[in-house]
Amino acid sequence: MKLAIFGATGLTGGLVLSQALEQGHEVTALVREPSRVSLSHSRLTVLGGSPTVSEDVERCLRRTDAVIHCLGIGGKGDGRPTTLVSDSVKVVLAAMAKHGVPRIVCMSNVGAGSSGTWFANRIVLPLFVRWLLPIIEDKDRMEAALRASSVEWVSVRLPNIVAGPERPLRTSKDGRGIGLSITAVSAARFLLQQVTSSDWVRSAPSISN
Repeated sequence: MKLAIFGATGLTGGLVLSQALEQGHEVTALVREPSRVSLSHSRLTVLGGSPTVSEDVERCLRRTDAVIHCLGIGGKGDGRPTTLVSDSVKVVLAAMAKHGVPRIVCMSNVGAGSSGTWFANRIVLPLFVRWLLPIIEDKDRMEAALRASSVEWVSVRLPNIVAGPERPLRTSKDGRGIGLSITAVSAARFLLQQVTSSDWVRSAPSISN
């Protein structure tokens, strides 16, 4: 398949990129700083540009079969409101409609869409990890844009992403019953699988190890 990847310089996005190439896909990655992509491959095209600029996004996903959107603000953010991810996804969705790209797989967070436990959403988030709230609010806007679109979409809600080997997954429709973390390589594998799987189309599964 021909894939467009956004966020390929991040921890999880970089692993999605390398796994996609290992599986034989052709990949176009749009990044702000192409020099940060250390991989070189005959099936990889790296473009410089912004994930919120229509012209740059369209250059990335012309003649592609699916999009994997791994963009984030990096780490814990600064606690201030952000619209980066939702703004980018809205631009990507418009470009997908224009160029007939049928599917997008997005990274989201457990907590988006009120997923997860009551204790986590009402106690832990507002009292102990307030820095995460602006990120989740932006993922809520992203998921609203996905639901309003006509494309095949999957929004994968992730807990804390950690280093480590690939491990067995737990999945949930509402974020309940999953663990507190997932290794980046496990998350990348699941994201890439959703490009061809029909299991979670137009839904937002939560996953963990």
